[in-house]
Amino acid sequence: MENILLAIFLWCSSLSNQGFITSPYFQEQEISFVYTPGIKIHINAPSEAEFDKSKPTKLVLYALPNGNSTDWTIGKMPAEGDDWHYHIQHIGAQTRFIRAANQEYNFVTIYLEANTKSWGSWRKAEPMRDEKIKETVEYLLSLFAEYHPHIELNSHSGGGNFIFGFMDANSEIPAYIKKISFIDSNYNWDNERYGNKLKKWLEASPDNSLFVACYDDANALLDGKPFVSRKGGTWHRTYLMQRYLKKNMKRLTWNKTENDSIIYFTANNRRIQFYSRKNPERQIYHTILVERNGYIQSVFSGTKYEGARYQFMGKRAYDAYRQDSIAKPHIFQFPPRNKGAVTGSGFVRQVMNMTAEERDSVAYKEIIQGNVPTSFRQPIYLTDSLQDSKGIWHEVTLCVLSDFLAIGTDTDFLRIPMLPLTAQKLADSFGATLPTRKLSNLIHRHSPVKLEPQPMTPDATMTTIPVFARHDSIIEAARQKAGEDLDRLISGHKKDIVITNRIANEPGRLFIYGWHYPDGKPIQPLSAAHGIGYVDYSHGVRLIRDEVLVDGKLYSLKALLQDPVFYKLFSDETGPMTITNYIPD
Repeated sequence: MENILLAIFLWCSSLSNQGFITSPYFQEQEISFVYTPGIKIHINAPSEAEFDKSKPTKLVLYALPNGNSTDWTIGKMPAEGDDWHYHIQHIGAQTRFIRAANQEYNFVTIYLEANTKSWGSWRKAEPMRDEKIKETVEYLLSLFAEYHPHIELNSHSGGGNFIFGFMDANSEIPAYIKKISFIDSNYNWDNERYGNKLKKWLEASPDNSLFVACYDDANALLDGKPFVSRKGGTWHRTYLMQRYLKKNMKRLTWNKTENDSIIYFTANNRRIQFYSRKNPERQIYHTILVERNGYIQSVFSGTKYEGARYQFMGKRAYDAYRQDSIAKPHIFQFPPRNKGAVTGSGFVRQVMNMTAEERDSVAYKEIIQGNVPTSFRQPIYLTDSLQDSKGIWHEVTLCVLSDFLAIGTDTDFLRIPMLPLTAQKLADSFGATLPTRKLSNLIHRHSPVKLEPQPMTPDATMTTIPVFARHDSIIEAARQKAGEDLDRLISGHKKDIVITNRIANEPGRLFIYGWHYPDGKPIQPLSAAHGIGYVDYSHGVRLIRDEVLVDGKLYSLKALLQDPVFYKLFSDETGPMTITNYIPD
């Protein structure tokens, strides 16, 4: 009995039950979503096999530098035509190095990107933005509440603005913050505004630590000219921080060592650590401070792991942990599922007496907030050789959902038919598209799980929620009888809401196709028999990421559908599409 209870506890505590999926790189657990207003969050956790729920969890919130995307910040192996930003931080590889070196805790890196690509401009966009930063940090802490978490705030360049925003939003730095790291990012430091808060926090616990790295940016040259004033960069701000803390934390023993290139200023057994790189050569070391094992150093500074198998500002120690050179289409950006969200059966009861429009409004809200079963989130990568309109063959990789959209949990869900405008809104929100007829056929061909269609009696009840639920139970009985796992690519159980060239000439119509037999023949040919206000039990919403890999390069799927040559890869109709969705631009 105890073993059964333990198994139930571990299942309930799994990150996958909050919506994390398996990354195509290193089997890590990931989730990506946008947290209002405009905070892009990407969480990278250890693989399910490596995530030990009995250990403490270290959440490092890495605020991105100005002008950088999360992809660039994660980094990857070099590939022809790469943007140079891919190769200047490598936080993904440094994260994996840290995990390999220290397995005392679950190490989670959380990438925080402002939709303006600048935390400074994001904070200024409207009042109370600092409160939103505080709310975001508290939300992320609560997301891992079951796993003994603490938080470390980390940043590079303009990302320091996020940390200062957090400090502005709190009367004192909370106890759950255990480390603050500024990797050439403390431009906003002000003694009066932040000094006492930082001092009190450092004094509150010997476990609280500070890491600051900078270089003499005032002496650096860009195109032969200085570009930072004597007091405008991190070199001066770091000096002010050092002087303030030394003056106001007199109980600590401060140590200063110096050589030809570096000034070290430390205290509290190196738990407070300043690293100032001199610059007689007048170079720009801004990104090198990160690239040369800077993230590793910021995490390990003041610990027994500091300097083990790596050297700060030395040769890169993490190259073996870099991501593949070819970037795959991104995972779907479903937010984590709220533990109190309605289940599939609960949703059925909630919308039982609603109109289609009212029911869709509730369904949209549930899905947009992340109420999607874990198994329905897992991206499936389909690779095939497809021919363009000139007869040239290309290797193509698509990212599709394993099943039609559903609401609830893996054990209590409903595949939810919906109106095409609702389906389109959800596709747009998650950076996806609805399939074409050709893509519907392609998905069926690649599906290892091909169910027999299960038509029901065509009558007035086929548009009602009880029939939706009854049909879904029939589908589940067939899947379980076949012994298939829920997260495998499945087809044959519903018709697709599709996009087609005909949308341009027949506005206001619903286009459906599919419901394939196992041999590939569809019950439903491409049809516009119903208007956009119609939905019945047989309809499903299958999302395809609006990113497609063609011969090793990422493109927008919608853009290629409008291309006179490449549209043929994804459409069996004549000519490219002029309209790729049900909602006019």
